[in-house]
Amino acid sequence: MRMNAGVLVGLLCGVSTMAYGQSNAERYMLQERCGKQAAAVFAKEYSPSSQTKDGKHQRSNYQNHYSEKLNKCFFLEITTIFEKGKVSKLFRLFDLNENKEYGSYWESDETPGFKDCVVADIRCSSETEWRQLAKPYLED
Repeated sequence: MRMNAGVLVGLLCGVSTMAYGQSNAERYMLQERCGKQAAAVFAKEYSPSSQTKDGKHQRSNYQNHYSEKLNKCFFLEITTIFEKGKVSKLFRLFDLNENKEYGSYWESDETPGFKDCVVADIRCSSETEWRQLAKPYLED
């Protein structure tokens, strides 16, 4: 409550903290809109947990981030698949407004040593490297 009152007083006095051309109120609104948009996409397109008749179990989750610098809403799909004692990981990074994929990562016990790893057309070779390349889209 204290922070909101400070923002309101700043706006009423004509003083606003600007970062990348947006006021605190604008940034908050855009972050909130991004979070709601990501939650709606996840609810519509994904199931937190599912099981197929052949024994495959899939768990999905997501993270979202509004990037002030890029003025974009990013959605990170996080999926883990368990099948016959093997585990596969999938990450996919999207700009929700443009429905554009920025990166993906795939790794599976089924094919040890093989990883499909790319962010913004830059190839990578590990989950750590993928997370480092994806960091500018998921943090400000």
